[in-house]
Amino acid sequence: MEERKPSKQSLVSLKDKVKKNLRDDIILNNLKPGDRIVETEVAKKFGISQVPVREALRGLEEEGLIRTVKYKGAFVTEIDKVEMYHIFSMRAEIETNALEIILPNLRKKDIGELYDIVDRMKFGKPEYLLQSDLDMEFHRTIIQWSKIEVYTRIWNMLTGHIRRYITALNPKVQIRPDEVYKYHLDLVKLMEKGDVEEVQEAFREHIMKMVK
Repeated sequence: MEERKPSKQSLVSLKDKVKKNLRDDIILNNLKPGDRIVETEVAKKFGISQVPVREALRGLEEEGLIRTVKYKGAFVTEIDKVEMYHIFSMRAEIETNALEIILPNLRKKDIGELYDIVDRMKFGKPEYLLQSDLDMEFHRTIIQWSKIEVYTRIWNMLTGHIRRYITALNPKVQIRPDEVYKYHLDLVKLMEKGDVEEVQEAFREHIMKMVK
């Protein structure tokens, strides 16, 4: 009996699953800078062929989280502090521009949506990865409301680097879950007041404090 080949859709689904798993391991520092990612070992772990693994690695390389060295394989990239400063600066620029667009037309319903995300940071008592997901959801929501597609694309490319950097920094700066909750609660309260310049300055300070 001829073996059935996986459909294109199932390959995409497998690729995304592997990509998310590897990205999370990189973000959590389970895969450290310089670590080699062996394609055959990842495929064996998931019980799949190497094709979706190869596609996942290609996607992570496009994000800058891994690099491929000819004849040697794929390796987790190093964290470059100078590059991280520019990544955070770019993120701050995108978010403050988005805020200038959305704040004049922000509805109570929108503010309520942000409060809901922030409430989940507190009441869910999340582990780091979940709280990090909620942090990104909060900021991604603001970017998406701007309806500027290029902002969303660039911002999505930056998030893996940002989360990995914060994880690496966390033991030194001791970012506490209750502080993350309060930071974001204060940001929503400022947004509710509607002063564009004040909100932009608060967001810029919130974003850039990690690379000061």
